[in-house]
Amino acid sequence: MQAKKLMAVLIISLFFTSGCLNALDSEVEIPEIDLPLDWNDITQRTATSPDLVKFSDCGELEYNLKQSIIEEYRIDLLQSVEEQNYYFWDDAVMMDGDMIAEFADSGTGSSNTVTPRRVEGTDFSGTNNQELGVDEADFVKTDGYYIYFLNGKRLEILEVPEFGELVYQSNTTVEGNPTSMLLDGDRLVVISSVSAWNIPRDNPLYGAMEWDDTYYSWRTNSLTKFSVYDISDRVHPELERELFIEGNYISAREVDGTIRTISHAWMDTSGLKGWLDLPAGYWDLDYDNPKRLEIREKVAYETMLENDRIIEGMSLSDLVPRIYERQGAEVLTFSLTEQDCASFTAPTDGFSSGVNSIFSFDLTSENFDFDADHIIGNYPMVYSSTDTLILTENSWNSWWFWNSADNDEATNIHMFDISDPGSTSYVASGRIDGTINNQFSISEFDGVIRIASTEGQWGRWWLDNPEPMTSNVVTLQPTTDADGHTTLALIGQIEGIAPNETIWSARFVGDRAYIVTFENMDPLWTIDLSDPANPTIMGELKIPGVSTYIHPLSNDTLLTIGMGPENPVTGEGLDWSNVRLSLFDVSNFTNPLETTTLTISPVEDENNPCWSWSNSEATYEHKAFQYWAPKSMVAIPMNTYTSGYYDYETRTYVDCDREWVSKLMITNVTETSLTAYGEVDHSEFYDSEEYWWNSYNIRRSIFMGDFVYAISANGITATNLTTMENSASISLDYQNPYEDYYYFHSEEAVETEDSPEQDSSGEEAPPKSE
Repeated sequence: MQAKKLMAVLIISLFFTSGCLNALDSEVEIPEIDLPLDWNDITQRTATSPDLVKFSDCGELEYNLKQSIIEEYRIDLLQSVEEQNYYFWDDAVMMDGDMIAEFADSGTGSSNTVTPRRVEGTDFSGTNNQELGVDEADFVKTDGYYIYFLNGKRLEILEVPEFGELVYQSNTTVEGNPTSMLLDGDRLVVISSVSAWNIPRDNPLYGAMEWDDTYYSWRTNSLTKFSVYDISDRVHPELERELFIEGNYISAREVDGTIRTISHAWMDTSGLKGWLDLPAGYWDLDYDNPKRLEIREKVAYETMLENDRIIEGMSLSDLVPRIYERQGAEVLTFSLTEQDCASFTAPTDGFSSGVNSIFSFDLTSENFDFDADHIIGNYPMVYSSTDTLILTENSWNSWWFWNSADNDEATNIHMFDISDPGSTSYVASGRIDGTINNQFSISEFDGVIRIASTEGQWGRWWLDNPEPMTSNVVTLQPTTDADGHTTLALIGQIEGIAPNETIWSARFVGDRAYIVTFENMDPLWTIDLSDPANPTIMGELKIPGVSTYIHPLSNDTLLTIGMGPENPVTGEGLDWSNVRLSLFDVSNFTNPLETTTLTISPVEDENNPCWSWSNSEATYEHKAFQYWAPKSMVAIPMNTYTSGYYDYETRTYVDCDREWVSKLMITNVTETSLTAYGEVDHSEFYDSEEYWWNSYNIRRSIFMGDFVYAISANGITATNLTTMENSASISLDYQNPYEDYYYFHSEEAVETEDSPEQDSSGEEAPPKSE
C-alpha cells in the first residue's frame, strides 16, 4: 500500500514538473524576426598583395574601415551562436593619476667640463641596441655625464662628475606612465602612456576624448604622450612641447637626430556588440533544447542589424585617431584626415580597422617639426637599420580564419627609406609565410631584407588537427618591374627547418644568421647568407636547454642567455628557474660547438624550498643584458624572493621569513670561458613588507670606466670593478604609476606622511646619498 502511495506521489510530481518546464519553455522570449538565407555568410578573403596603396579619398577610407569593423563583429557573434568563442576580461588598462609635469630642484647642477669628451662604447656603455648607429628607446639613458632614469612617475637626472661618483640633480613628474625615452644632446623625448579614464574633468583633453554627452565612453582607452624637454639645465628641465596621439605606443628609434615612433590605435566604436544579449529564461532551458540555438541565431541577427545601424551613423573622425597638442591651458586638436586622407595607406588585400602611425621628429629642428604616416593594419613589430625602417604585421586577423581554414599564417613586410633625416619614405612591401618571434628575427644588410619565421596552425584553437610548426629563413629585395612598380620580391629561402619546433631566438650578423629552435632540446642553426639568392644551412648543434637571446662577441664567438634543461640527465625540457649563460664557438661555421655554460643565481642556497624561482629580465628583454667589451664583462640583473611553501611529505604549509633579493651578477667573459666575478646587491633597498613585482629589481646597468652603475627603483649605486666595493649610492623614492588604478584625482597636491621632505621653497628635498 505504501508503495502504491509513493508511486502516485511520484507520478503527480512528474506531471507538475513537466507542466512547470513546459510553462518555462513557453515563457522564454524568442525574437520575432525572420532569418534571411545568407544571414550567417562571411566574407571570403583571398590573399593577393601586401603592397601599401593610398586611398583614393576619405570616402574610400571610411567605407573600408566600416566594412572591416562590421565583419569582425559578425564573426564574434557567429562564434557566440556556435558557442565556440573565448571571452577575455582585459583588466590591463592601468589607471594613472592625473599629473601635471613639474620638477623638483634638488641639486647644485654643476656644469661638466671634462675633457676629452667621454665616448660611448669606449668610456661608457649605452643601451644594448640591435644595430650599430640606431638607438632604441628605453627607460634608462646616459650621455656619459648624466644618467636619465624614468622611475615610476618621475624623470630622475643624476650627474656623474667623475666615474664612480653620483650627484643628484632633479626629478620631474611625468604625466601618465612613462615607459621610454630618447636622448639627443640637450633634448630629451619622454614617451608615456596616459589612460583616458584618468583624465580629470577640468582637463581640456577630457572633452576632446569623449564620444558625446550621452554615452560615457572614450574614443580610445589609451593615449601615447610625447613630452619634449630642453635639458640644457639638468637641474631645471624645461617642458617644451606636449603631444598626444590616440592609441598605444609600440616602439621608437633614433638615427642621427631623427626620432621615429610607432603607435597602434584601435578606436572604441561605442555601442557595437560582439556578444549575445540573451533573453531571460534562456539559461533555464535544457542544453539540447533546439530553442536555444534558435534564440542565439535570432539574437545574433538582431545584433548585426543594430551594429549596422550604429556604424552607419559614425563619421570617419570616429574611426581614426587624432593628435592633440597641449599649449598651457589650451588643447589643439589635429585631424589626421587632412589633404583628403593622403597620409593613409593599407595593404591591397588588407581588411583591418587598426591604425599604425609612424611619427618622424627632427630633434635638430628648432621648431621640433614632425611628419606622420598612417597604415591601416594589424599590431606591428619594428626593426630599424641606419637607413631602413621595417614594419611587420600579421597579414591576417585571427577572426579571418573562422570557417576559413584554407588561409595560411603569413606576415606582411613593409620597407621604408629613412636615410633622409626627418622623413620616412615608403619603398615596397612583401609577404612571407609564418609569423615572426621578435625584432631580432628581422634584419637588413646591403639592401637585402632577411627574415626568420615559424609557420603552422598552432594558434587556431578550434581546429582538431592543426598543421605542425616549421621554420624558414627568407631573403627579400626591392625589385621594380617594367611598369615601374616596386615590390619586396622573394629572392631566396630555406624551408622546413626544425619540424614541430618554434624559433626562440635569432641573430643576423653580416652575411651570417643564427637561429635557435626548441621543442624538448635546443638546436643552434648556422646559416650562410653570403649569397642572398641561395641561403644555406651550414651547421646544427643539439644541446640541452634553450637560448632566448644571442649576443655576438666576435666573428667566431656567440654569448647567449636562456634556461637550462629540466632533466639534467636526458637534457630535455626547460628549468625556468635555471638562468644560464652559454658560449658558442662558430669559427668552424659547419660545426658550431658549445664551449662552456654557467648557471647564475642571486642566492647561494638556491635549493632551499623557501626561495622562489630566480629569474632575470635579460632572458626576455635584451636591454637588460649589458656586455662591456673593454672589461670583457657581462652584467645580468637577477632577483628572487622567499615565500611559504607546501611540504608534501609532512602535508603542512611552511612559513618562511620574507626576503627580497635583487642583484647585478657580473661575469668575466673570454672566447672560451665564463667565470663568476662579483655581484652588486640592492636587496637592502627593499627591506619593507610591501612587494611590487616590477619595481623591486635591478633592471638596468651602465659600465663607466672602472665602475658599474646598477639601477633599480629605490636606488642607484656605483661599484668599483677592481675591488667590487661601493663608491656611491643614492636612495630613490619610487612612485608606482599604477597606484591610482581606479581613481580620479584632483590636480591639487595633497601632503601625506609619505610625502617627500620639502625645503622652505616648497621643492622636494634631494634623495639620500650614502
